[in-house]
Amino acid sequence: MSFTSQTIIGASRTFQFFFSEAFLGQHFEAVELEQSDPEPGDLFLFRLQSPTGRWCGAHVGVYCGHREIIHFEGKIPGSCGPHKFLGSWEGVVCKQGQGPMLRSRSLWRVLRRRGGINRTLLELRVREAMDTDPPPYHPTRNNCVHFALHLLGLDRNPNSASVDLKLSMG
Repeated sequence: MSFTSQTIIGASRTFQFFFSEAFLGQHFEAVELEQSDPEPGDLFLFRLQSPTGRWCGAHVGVYCGHREIIHFEGKIPGSCGPHKFLGSWEGVVCKQGQGPMLRSRSLWRVLRRRGGINRTLLELRVREAMDTDPPPYHPTRNNCVHFALHLLGLDRNPNSASVDLKLSMG
């Protein structure tokens, strides 16, 4: 697969996740944390804002249980200019406590996978993500959305380094 087609597929997957109510409605339902405790596999979507305060997307993390959220982000290179957003960056996978993450970021919404997940397989994928070197981060080809969908078994990336495990009820 060429650089251009990988970028287009990755960008369309990210766009589909955030802007396609059909995709979201087919796979997820919104959860109100005031009425329900988070469950492993819940997606936490945090608002991203530009330096001027405008909404410019969201960062996605996956609730692991035990009040922890795992997420993937890029370590932005120190160089200035728009060219830094065109390439890959060092990828960083980390787990953070739910409380500190909610205090440091602006929560937009929480989504739960319809039909639930297999918690054992989610734990396996989380452990794998924490124990291996993360792949490079790319804003369109390999970002927090792709990472979260992979953890939930909803990725369709044939180049994924991990075995595609179906996270069905079990």
